[in-house]
Amino acid sequence: MTRADLEAHLDGPGDPAMIPGIYNYCHRRCERCAFTERCFLYRENQEEARRHGERGAVEEIQANLQRTIDLIRACGEGGEVDLEQVFRDAEAESLAVEEGSQDGVATIEHDSLYIRSKSCAAAAHAVVDPLSQLSPFHEWPPEVADAIATISWHASEIPAKIYRALSGRVEAGGAADDPIQNDWNGSAKVARLAIRESCAAWETLFAAGETPSDAPIRRTREQLEDIDRELAKRFPRAMEFIRPGFDEPEVAAGEPSPATRPALRRGSLQRRLVEWLAHRFRS
Repeated sequence: MTRADLEAHLDGPGDPAMIPGIYNYCHRRCERCAFTERCFLYRENQEEARRHGERGAVEEIQANLQRTIDLIRACGEGGEVDLEQVFRDAEAESLAVEEGSQDGVATIEHDSLYIRSKSCAAAAHAVVDPLSQLSPFHEWPPEVADAIATISWHASEIPAKIYRALSGRVEAGGAADDPIQNDWNGSAKVARLAIRESCAAWETLFAAGETPSDAPIRRTREQLEDIDRELAKRFPRAMEFIRPGFDEPEVAAGEPSPATRPALRRGSLQRRLVEWLAHRFRS
């Protein structure tokens, strides 16, 4: 398999409706996404489920991983990607999403911004996880149930995206072909958008519970705002990043993705392989 073959596979070969790389900068809430039919990764996962629905969870994970390994190795044999680094990074990102923590590059692991984001995630889970467990026995108002789900979902996503933004810039030495359309800005933007949604969800909970203005529980939301301000300082142009599909009204309306966009916005093949494989670890 050549580099071109692998890139075609990652983008959805032969289908102009696909939005290349859209899954790199989303919140992973597929059930709420208007772009699932234009996301190659979502389509591929659905097809895998249809083909192998009789498989057990472990067998399915093993099959997905082996298929991915074969695809990446075929390209990696040409020396275009560092296979060992791809797998290390993919596993780390997967663990960051699922556990809200990971052992990573020392400089990032000990970065105060990343540490605070993990602490904030733990505090959020300490509040909303018990509320989620009550759901089968207590009918929350729809807006409250949605707020609980949103806080829980983004709690681990935020440190994962912050880690990716910090590590991506370190790995690239702070240099990029484009000062805005680079992976660390895209990752920082997704983290900031998740923080925005989480803060709104916290306000819904506070209103529903008539939480006093000086209640300790409000500290978690305040910490999120502090983290957001720090992200704005470190990645001042992140919010200018154009996420494929999501920030393109014409594409959202049904137009095909610009032909010149993939090379500009997708990032390196190695970075895209990490993201794709991270999904496989989580599947």
